[in-house]
Amino acid sequence: MRNTHLMTGIVLIPICIYCLIWLIPNNTIPPTSENDISPGLIPSVAVGVGLLLSALMAWRAWRMSPADAEELDDEFGEEATGIDTGVLINTGLWALGSGVAWAIISYVGFEPGMTVLLGATLLYIRIYEVKSLIGTAVVMPILLSQAAWYFFTTEMPGIWR
Repeated sequence: MRNTHLMTGIVLIPICIYCLIWLIPNNTIPPTSENDISPGLIPSVAVGVGLLLSALMAWRAWRMSPADAEELDDEFGEEATGIDTGVLINTGLWALGSGVAWAIISYVGFEPGMTVLLGATLLYIRIYEVKSLIGTAVVMPILLSQAAWYFFTTEMPGIWR
């Protein structure tokens, strides 16, 4: 597990740096008004956090003693089954669900599309309680849509550029 953590950090650090230096600045537009937030702020913060966590993971794995590394390998014990048929089926189902969600959103909009996807997901994971289904599948997409509309149409101070 120590080598996995070390190599993961080593691979992710240059990817994050690439995203921060080239990908995000070259693929986002500048703010459209004087007091507007740059569209690259949120992706830059997310990738910056990923860079920090990748660096911490690699540093911790590099500095780990052999005794600690052995303990880390036993962290999951019997639960560490690796990739089996169930994991591959779930991965395929989530990929299919994501493609369906993308298609639904393109044709009917975010709220109805996410209501269908979240409802199907909750039923798939065997949550049948009506309050949970309505609260998650119906109310959350509407709240998220309204919050996004409010946040992205509100003039903010220009200190974030």
